[in-house]
Amino acid sequence: MGWHLPFDRTERCLTRGQHALARRDFPAAEALLREALARDPDYAHVHMYLAHALAEQERLAEAEAALARAMALAPGIFVFPLHLGIVRLDAGDTGGARLALESAARLAPDNPLVAGYLDLVAWETAGQRDTLAALGRSARDLPESFRARLLLRLAAARLATRGPKTAIALLEPPPEPPLGIRLPASLRRRWRRRRLARARRLVDAGRFEDAADSLAGRPDVLEEPGAGELLERARRGAVKAVTAALERAEPGQRRALLLRRYEYENELGDHDAAYRTLQAWLEAYAAAGSPSSETPVAEAAARRLAELDVERGDYESALQHCAASRAARPARETHGVEAVALLGLGRRRPARHRFEDFLADALFPIEASVARVLESPA
Repeated sequence: MGWHLPFDRTERCLTRGQHALARRDFPAAEALLREALARDPDYAHVHMYLAHALAEQERLAEAEAALARAMALAPGIFVFPLHLGIVRLDAGDTGGARLALESAARLAPDNPLVAGYLDLVAWETAGQRDTLAALGRSARDLPESFRARLLLRLAAARLATRGPKTAIALLEPPPEPPLGIRLPASLRRRWRRRRLARARRLVDAGRFEDAADSLAGRPDVLEEPGAGELLERARRGAVKAVTAALERAEPGQRRALLLRRYEYENELGDHDAAYRTLQAWLEAYAAAGSPSSETPVAEAAARRLAELDVERGDYESALQHCAASRAARPARETHGVEAVALLGLGRRRPARHRFEDFLADALFPIEASVARVLESPA
């Protein structure tokens, strides 16, 4: 590599090529990086970035050749065998990835990213729970590209062994911690019994929605005998009551009623009915001119339809509903659902890209997904 001024043509091509890689315009990145190499053929880092642009276009032999050239130009830099390992890992070559990563580890034995990728390869190969536990501890401090590769493999393992519903569950945020202040046990029991008795009176009076909302609003009441059965009865009565209200509702009232019915159907686990209700809501939303005040609801409704599509293995429909959700309003959560749908179709590279978007800015704690896998039976 020769010397370059900070803003000479070679450096500008490299920077623009990196930006094209970041926005996943891989042909443009390749063109810019090749222009940089035409000006300086011995610029090892340009060969490395070119390798990724080629690998993302499924030109793996060319990508390996570019990284081999980078390693020949700078044999003492661990970054190049590290990225060779990443390229091979993405291509499904775990054996070749391990060899490259071991070379990187010899050059940088204390580098956490190299160690992380070695653990990732080890877990994918052997499935050891202690290896996965180590990944869960270290992944939060590693780049989101690493976390996306880990989440991809967690979701793929769930799809293969436990089905798509459990893969979607990996994307759920961890539950909120309970309030720190707790009443004495005797007072809690008395309070729960009073709440339950009130809910029974509401059901007996035909006020099913009030009863369902009262019980669902305080889950600790469900610890009382018979509370779960009463809640189900209340929700079923609420579905019937809202359906009856829909039959006589004005057009402007239908959307709110449909959302209420969906909530009860969804809580009952009647996902087929919930699916139809959400479809009806989206149709009513479109017929009303897609009011901007309800755009967040439209985005969430289309994403929920995509989740239900994934749960029943209809991945193509899930992608269509993800596109509809994104058209209403882009949301990080939609990227996660789309990633699982793409993974279900065997499209691992675009699935990884969507997982990267889902994990952007470390908003999602990857250790939560790892913990869910570790907590499940082996």
